[in-house]
Amino acid sequence: MVVFLSVLNPALAGPLSERIVFVSQLNGIPKIYICRSDGRDLQRLSRSQGSQLQPCYSSANQRFYFVSLDERKEHIVSVDLEGEDLQVLTESTSTARYPDVSTDGKTLIYSTDKWGALELAQLDLASGVSKRLTYDQAANTYPRYSPDGSKVLYLSRRHGQSELYLLTLATGDTERLTFTPFEEGPGNWRPDGRRIIASQLKPPRRRNNLLEIDLQDGQHRALLQEYQGVRNPTYSKDGTLVAFIRNDSLWTYDPADTKAQPFPLRGNFSPEFVRWIEFPLP
Repeated sequence: MVVFLSVLNPALAGPLSERIVFVSQLNGIPKIYICRSDGRDLQRLSRSQGSQLQPCYSSANQRFYFVSLDERKEHIVSVDLEGEDLQVLTESTSTARYPDVSTDGKTLIYSTDKWGALELAQLDLASGVSKRLTYDQAANTYPRYSPDGSKVLYLSRRHGQSELYLLTLATGDTERLTFTPFEEGPGNWRPDGRRIIASQLKPPRRRNNLLEIDLQDGQHRALLQEYQGVRNPTYSKDGTLVAFIRNDSLWTYDPADTKAQPFPLRGNFSPEFVRWIEFPLP
């Protein structure tokens, strides 16, 4: 593992059991990095070759999962906490993107073009067997398991533009969450499963703003409306903070406050994707 940063201001120390995982280009090739929630101990995750994209983490399995671009095909691989023990999980004959692992670590959900347009599939990690979950040929992407594993949040173009949907795994029923003339961006769950954070492309400048959806009362709340061009928001593991990317920089935000703060990230990084994860204590 290649270490790029070891010490920042100790007064900024965050919870030891959380990490920020993000993607940034190194010599033109996207690579995955991990650091504490205060920016300290920044490290490159894995020495594996090629582009590394769309990481997620399973605390149950203590493994990272991400998309690896090899010979022009995107497939899903996993590595251990040291960035080693590389395992290829999806077949090379079709594209696989946007992995997410269930809380119990038993299944992985992803998008694949195996059946034409991108559809959702679920991989049993023990048997290696995948099953198809959607059948609408509508470019279904960015699936995210609910904290209890019963539902999947995802983006779909089944009505002509990217909107947020919920899939109930037990029944296969879908529920459309957004009904706007605006493009929605990928969403992430608050850890209690009650809210979703996403982005929304709005006029007049067609720049993304933060959008929070309360699943209990159906309320949609615009956050940080003066901050445009935001993308890829993700909740902290206690649900009190949101990390997001804005103008190729990483920011954090307390929804109970009105201001965002630049994330204390040292080095020449332009994050392209971010996840806030639980991590085992040292």
